[in-house]
Amino acid sequence: MTRLPVAAFAVLLFILGCADVPVSGAGPAGSAEPGQAAAALAPEPVKVDPVISTTLLAVLEDKNRVRMDWTECNKAMPPAMCEIVKVGSPIGYALKNRYLNIGVPIAEGLSRNEDPVFREQLVTLARWDSNPEVRSAALVAVAVFGDLKHLDIFREALVHLNAAVRFGAMEGLLSWGHPEMTIPLLAAASERDPEPILRVYAAAGLARLKDPRGLPKLRAMLDDPGWLVKAMAARYLGEYGMAEDYLTLVSRIGREQNNDFVVAEYCVSALKLFGRKTRPARSQP
Repeated sequence: MTRLPVAAFAVLLFILGCADVPVSGAGPAGSAEPGQAAAALAPEPVKVDPVISTTLLAVLEDKNRVRMDWTECNKAMPPAMCEIVKVGSPIGYALKNRYLNIGVPIAEGLSRNEDPVFREQLVTLARWDSNPEVRSAALVAVAVFGDLKHLDIFREALVHLNAAVRFGAMEGLLSWGHPEMTIPLLAAASERDPEPILRVYAAAGLARLKDPRGLPKLRAMLDDPGWLVKAMAARYLGEYGMAEDYLTLVSRIGREQNNDFVVAEYCVSALKLFGRKTRPARSQP
């Protein structure tokens, strides 16, 4: 079977590792009144030292000046860091992205402050920043607010020319907490996004949000000629598929002769679905 370079696997791991944020939290159990439950769930305002606020904003203004050159990481970074990044694991990739563009940790810092000035700065990053990685990180951070006013920001990002920006919008929508507005956007992206791997991710988002169009799209993508599309579709079927998808995946294991990554995803997902397939049904009360 064809063996692909580590760099290609790094891309696969990064994309497949970015879809584990819950869409929304469940309400507390018990007999508390709705108002009391909401009050218990509401986070307390974050009190930030003015030194932190001033410093973050100052770094933000100068962010284009601060950039790490990873081509010479052996001089600027500990040797161990360079080796970790070469491995291509999701954590290694995230470390590289975080310390490649200062806007990524800035976006996280801005998202942790409820001050309106900070929020506006984060929205500006998500909507206008010229660096795709920074803008993508800001889109994910903006989604934490769950603000309906940000719908247009996600809409704009979903038609951006850069795939990283569109991916950030999809990831942000899945943690935004408004599935009734997220589902139509993901459905459109699963049909029309120019990048096949992003169409897979959008279809997986639909499946995760229990939209009936999600799983059929993922099943159809198992026949895509691209190995990465097939691998991603198989992976997400293992996450969100039905017990009957087990046989579909098992039947494809022996037929896949071109790529070991695809075979591995078939096996992993089949194992997940086998557990659901053999799980005894709950007795009705």
